[in-house]
Amino acid sequence: MPDMNYQGRRHKAWRDKVLRRAGYLCQECARYGRRTEATVAHHIKHADEYPELRYDVRNGRALCAACHNKEHPEKGGGHF
Repeated sequence: MPDMNYQGRRHKAWRDKVLRRAGYLCQECARYGRRTEATVAHHIKHADEYPELRYDVRNGRALCAACHNKEHPEKGGGHF
């Protein structure tokens, strides 16, 4: 399966819908009463493992960059 095309029109439309649905606020920060701007749409079920859910808005969470990095320790994110 090829890598995600994060610059593609279909991905951008999916990302915009996920962010708009969350009111452009980070859903993880909101769990702790914080209001943080969401800048990333995160796949709940990873797109490479569940390609059929790649553009399903219900499979997306709006996150700030810090929370998104925590979701991907394999990419260098996480706590130090």
